[in-house]
Amino acid sequence: MTTQPVFNVGISFHSFSHNYVSYQYSFEDMMEKAAQLGGGVEIVGPSHHRGFPEVTDEFERVFKSAVQRYGLTPTSYGSYADPFMLPDRDLTPDEIYEYTIPQLKGAARLGFPVVRLQYFAAVAAERLVPVAEKLNIWMGYELHSPLTIESKTTQELIAQIKRISSERLGLIPDCGIFARSVSENHINSGRKIGIPGEIIQEVLELWDKSTPVDDVIADFRARKLDEKWVSWVDMVWGGFGRSEPSAMLPLKEYIKHVHGKFYTLVDGDEPNLRYEDVVKTLLEMGYTGWMSTEYEGAPTDAFAIAKAHQDMIKRYIQKYTKN
Repeated sequence: MTTQPVFNVGISFHSFSHNYVSYQYSFEDMMEKAAQLGGGVEIVGPSHHRGFPEVTDEFERVFKSAVQRYGLTPTSYGSYADPFMLPDRDLTPDEIYEYTIPQLKGAARLGFPVVRLQYFAAVAAERLVPVAEKLNIWMGYELHSPLTIESKTTQELIAQIKRISSERLGLIPDCGIFARSVSENHINSGRKIGIPGEIIQEVLELWDKSTPVDDVIADFRARKLDEKWVSWVDMVWGGFGRSEPSAMLPLKEYIKHVHGKFYTLVDGDEPNLRYEDVVKTLLEMGYTGWMSTEYEGAPTDAFAIAKAHQDMIKRYIQKYTKN
């Protein structure tokens, strides 16, 4: 009897953000907890090491030492392509290229096989591919809401990936794009800033119809509605997308990593994100890489809720791999 290959589940240190910035967890604490959460480690460059975009010799020593001590596997390094860092102008494609190079080199030094790219890096991607080949790493554009699979930007990224035709460039879907509903916490945040119930209901109906966020924002501004309400709309679309998990199937050769985004758990499941369908699709497409648990909810016991998320994923894996 053969065993169906399955994907692995690790942790993104983004899940520990509240604990880390409030000094409840040190970096060493997070590495130790990662060993109890699947052993796969994803870090975010500017959040988790000094000297960014460079990786210092000291951080390399600390990181590799902890990896060895706890038996960890580096999975994905979160790079940044921030074109808006200057006050008077955006970065040029050449500057984004130069900004990304040390991040790729640093990820390789730390032993990460995959580097998350933001879509801003697309202007430099073709020149980055030979660098990735030399460093023996893979790069993936993060599909973070509102970059649903169907969105114009995502379709342009996919077209670029196909044109460049290098295994070194692909995609990293974020599970926030596979939503069935908007979380009650996000809805309540709208109520707290004074958005009337009828406006909230209007927004939720537009979201349910997959209305482009730019159209909703343009309408709000044409109606001269409060800019705080506009920001709330942007937050809703920025957290929840309406892609079908099965839309990953035609893209399976391009998927390098998966972000297991979630906001809450109720009775052992994520009520707003379609995790059962996501897991079923990943297994169907034969994905054997890593999913990083990525908690983005209210401050809580981050370790406990990350563990509960991984238990949910493993439950669905077991359900769809039974002989």
